[in-house]
Amino acid sequence: MTALDALRSDDVLTQNEGVAAATRIGAAAIPGLLSLLAEHGVNRAPVVYALARIGDAGAEHVFLTSLHDDDEHVRAYAATGLARIGHREALSACLLTLNDAADQLHVDSTPSVDALGMMGLRAVPPLLEVLMDDDETSRLRGQRALEMIMMRRHGFRSGKGFPSTETAERMRAEWKTIGDYDFAADAQRRADAVAQWRRWLANTTE
Repeated sequence: MTALDALRSDDVLTQNEGVAAATRIGAAAIPGLLSLLAEHGVNRAPVVYALARIGDAGAEHVFLTSLHDDDEHVRAYAATGLARIGHREALSACLLTLNDAADQLHVDSTPSVDALGMMGLRAVPPLLEVLMDDDETSRLRGQRALEMIMMRRHGFRSGKGFPSTETAERMRAEWKTIGDYDFAADAQRRADAVAQWRRWLANTTE
C-alpha cells in the first residue's frame, strides 16, 4: 500500500501509516499529496498534517488557504505548517488557531501552542495579550506557550529535557521573578504579572 492509498483509508491507524510514509519520502511526496487534497471525500486533516510534517514551501498555498477550514485539525496543521517553513504569517496563524485540535489528555496542549513555544521572544508580545484574555482556556494555553519559550531559553529540548536540574530550577526561579503569572489568578494579579513581563521583555534579547 502506498502512502497515498493509506491516506485515502477511513481507518485512523492506516492514515497514520500514510502520514509516516509520506514524511519519510519528504518533498518528493508533495505533488501527490496536493493531488490527493483535490479528490472528493478525502479526509483533509491527515494530508495537511503530512504536509506540515514535511515542512516544505511547496505546500505554502495549502497552508494559507486551510487556515479557515471547517475542520479545526486542518486549521491547526496548516498553522504549524506555516511555522515549519518559516512563513511570515506563521505567528498570526498560530495565534488564530491557538485553541484548535487540543490534546484530549493534556488540555493545555495544541499544535499551535507547541509551534508558538518554538518561536522565541518574537512570540512573547502577542502571547502577553493572550494572558489577559477573558477566556481561561486561552490563557492556560498562552501560559503554556510562554513557559515553553522560557524553558528553551534555559536549554530544554523535546525528548531530552533540561541540561541539568540546576537549569530547570533557574527557569522556575526566573518565572517567579517575572511576576509568577498564573492563568487562573484574578484579573489584577494577572495584569501585574503581565506588566512585569513587558518590563522584562524591554530589557531582554534572544
